[in-house]
Amino acid sequence: MNSFKIPYGKEMLSFELPEPVRIRTIEAKASLPILNIQEAIRHALANPIGTAPLLEIVKPGDKVVIVVSDITRLWVRTDVLLPVLLDVLNEAGVPDRNISIVTATGDHRLQTVDEHKAICGTNVLARVPIYDHECNASDLVDLGVSELGTPIKVNRRVWEADKVILTGGIAYHLLAGFGGGRKSIAPGVCGYEMIQKNHSLAVKDAGPTGLNPNIRTGKMAGNPVAEDMLDIARRVGVDFILNVVVNEKKEFVYLAAGDLQEAHEAGCRVTEEIFGIEIKEKADLVIVSGGGYPKDIQLYQAIKALDNSTYAVGDGGVIILVSECSDGVGSKPFQEFFNHGEVEDMSTKLQTDFTMPGFVSLRTASICRKTPVILISALPKDVVKQMKMLPASSLPEAWQLVKQILGRQPESVYIMPHGGNTFPIMS
Repeated sequence: MNSFKIPYGKEMLSFELPEPVRIRTIEAKASLPILNIQEAIRHALANPIGTAPLLEIVKPGDKVVIVVSDITRLWVRTDVLLPVLLDVLNEAGVPDRNISIVTATGDHRLQTVDEHKAICGTNVLARVPIYDHECNASDLVDLGVSELGTPIKVNRRVWEADKVILTGGIAYHLLAGFGGGRKSIAPGVCGYEMIQKNHSLAVKDAGPTGLNPNIRTGKMAGNPVAEDMLDIARRVGVDFILNVVVNEKKEFVYLAAGDLQEAHEAGCRVTEEIFGIEIKEKADLVIVSGGGYPKDIQLYQAIKALDNSTYAVGDGGVIILVSECSDGVGSKPFQEFFNHGEVEDMSTKLQTDFTMPGFVSLRTASICRKTPVILISALPKDVVKQMKMLPASSLPEAWQLVKQILGRQPESVYIMPHGGNTFPIMS
């Protein structure tokens, strides 16, 4: 028998599989953390990709806006980046009084004072003011429409700045291919209508899954959502970006500094090198976990791991999703969107009234239609079934369900202990 463990809440679930089964674990590649972070940041700002050094871009007297991620992306560790960034701007002749910070809240709620401190650090907030972007603000600047017809209204403070610098983190993204870069502008500091219109491109020209076939994790070229975001960010104007790639320990492993597109794409390639795991064939069964607590406290969060696992399972295969869901489903709109019916009905609804929870529901439903998904969780069975999954209370029970569905024992199994981060790529 082959033994393995997979994260579940604050525990590890142990399980044994019979010898004839081919088993492979999909894990992120080893990555070396940046040891002297402050020195590395200064080096990145002085040796950027695709543009001049930051010291040459900003001029004495410039009004500078730095866009930062909101509280949902604390893993970016913006509080580490900002002190160095401010010091370099000072050296370029831009005093603190000419610098302000804007949070890329998109359509998220405003942040609290304590959250501002967590994002930026107390010392930074003693130096420069911070402003939350409000997507329904009355003073947004109207820039017309993008090439794809998306209405562009942008934060006035960002638009009126002499120089705009984006900070953020690069990771795989379900809708935009990769996060970071242009996303700090669109949707980060744009109006609500822009956000909804851009995201709704995911269901325009939909295929049999109810989704545009070019919308998928790791894809930016030809992805209308990603290309629209880049177009909008260029129209708004971005002078410099400082993005990070972090490993599973939240350690910086790469700093992408410089041009809006070129530096971001360099960071995306590093993300692929670490978290994009090549596979030579797809498996009969994928057993995937979001990584345990706190990543699996809600089902809504676990869908990213589920989505990634679909790239490793073969046609006619099965997925076992291991997610404790100690806080429940995690999103009422996500759960309620399943009441719209089947994939086609959900897609039609999204085309007229797009919401991100609705999109995640549609993606979940389309996965479950193609590939049976068995969920091991603390959720009530009726809730699991509502979201088109099959409930199981343990891995042995799930294994028996897999054999029933396949009509045989699986011949090949992939195990993804940190499925929210790792992305299988057919070689």
